[in-house]
Amino acid sequence: MLAIMPHLSAQEEPDTTKVGIGKKNIVTVTEDDDGTEVIVKDEFVIVDDRDDTVKIKLGNKAISITEDGNKTHIEIIEREDFHKHGWRKRPMKFKGHWSGLAFGLNNLAYRNGNLAGTSEETRWLDLNTGKSWEWNLNFIQYSLPFSKKNGLVTGMGIKCNNYHFDNNNNIMKDPVTGVIVPRYPPPGVSYSKSKLHTAYLTVPLLLEFQWGRDQKGFIATGVIGDLKLWSSTKLKYYENGSKQREKVRNDFNLSPLRYHVTLRAGYKFIKLYANLSMVTLFKTNLGPGVYPVTVGLTLINFR
Repeated sequence: MLAIMPHLSAQEEPDTTKVGIGKKNIVTVTEDDDGTEVIVKDEFVIVDDRDDTVKIKLGNKAISITEDGNKTHIEIIEREDFHKHGWRKRPMKFKGHWSGLAFGLNNLAYRNGNLAGTSEETRWLDLNTGKSWEWNLNFIQYSLPFSKKNGLVTGMGIKCNNYHFDNNNNIMKDPVTGVIVPRYPPPGVSYSKSKLHTAYLTVPLLLEFQWGRDQKGFIATGVIGDLKLWSSTKLKYYENGSKQREKVRNDFNLSPLRYHVTLRAGYKFIKLYANLSMVTLFKTNLGPGVYPVTVGLTLINFR
């Protein structure tokens, strides 16, 4: 039992205490007349309490807190200024830009690039793009570096899409053929809200290149795979003076597996993306041959 336990040591030096496991130093505490400095694991964490100022460093982020009479001053210490405090910059590691919360706008297009709903026969596929939203919660990310500024990125997320129809219609399965066709309201009724809602599990494979100080700029391209989780249509309308709401859960012949080509780029807090599906929204021969297209931006990045 004793043989497998790590060896703990406390080595005293003038005004300095070091605590380690085996030969590896973990914590160093230095005390002098001005105060105390605590260093954890090769300067990853530093707490410096000297000269009425407390400095706290965690990785490549740090703050300084100074008391001046009845006032307290808090300053963010930039990584570029670490040398002024006698600290080393920790080398930046490659981290991709997948994980986070992203928002986009949807539309549908044919293979020739024309938007769906532009012809009279397919007017029922016309979308209100301003209300056709996409939300992405990318909650898992793995970065596989080639160097500190480029590498592969993968992970996982959940994507919810709303396709808000611009005209007075929704969609349904034809009761005879099973093909997706337009659904119109009864005479005298107008839909105040009509949309198709879908949710997919997403898995990316991206090649990302970064540049600039602290890798603040990036561009990435690759593919994103989709696995369908659920889908439904929602309707709101008034009939005989009464407000009606209707929600129908169905697979609506949606393609259960899809993949998109994606282009993603950003600098500092601005991060944009564009996705083009290589698989039609509906299964072949069971619905219109339209492809989802999305452009958007990352609101919150978890990296």
